[in-house]
Amino acid sequence: MSIEGYTNETGQPCFRGVELSTEFSVDLFHKPKHQEDDRENFALHTNLGSLTVVDRMTGFGWRDIESGYRDADGKFWLASGGVDVRRSGSKTIGDAINYVMARANTCVPDDTCNTQDD
Repeated sequence: MSIEGYTNETGQPCFRGVELSTEFSVDLFHKPKHQEDDRENFALHTNLGSLTVVDRMTGFGWRDIESGYRDADGKFWLASGGVDVRRSGSKTIGDAINYVMARANTCVPDDTCNTQDD
């Protein structure tokens, strides 16, 4: 099965037909339109969920890179401390998702970062 790119209702590039075994590439990420002055954001939206990368100045005076994964059910994992999934060496989307989940140290499902009503 091949993946298909499309633009969602909010104008964001997305991909459907993505499987865990789909080849992972930094070229699949886009830079969202809205960027803040002190940070760079990158996103990959798929039918499996979204992978994101934020390179930002922290409130402590140093830069950090954080990678996040929000699954299709809204559960969120966030790995901070210089974690950039785009540079992970992951070969597949599944590897990239696992990379973020295994390094999640700021948000993991069932903590305060996941406050969606059931």
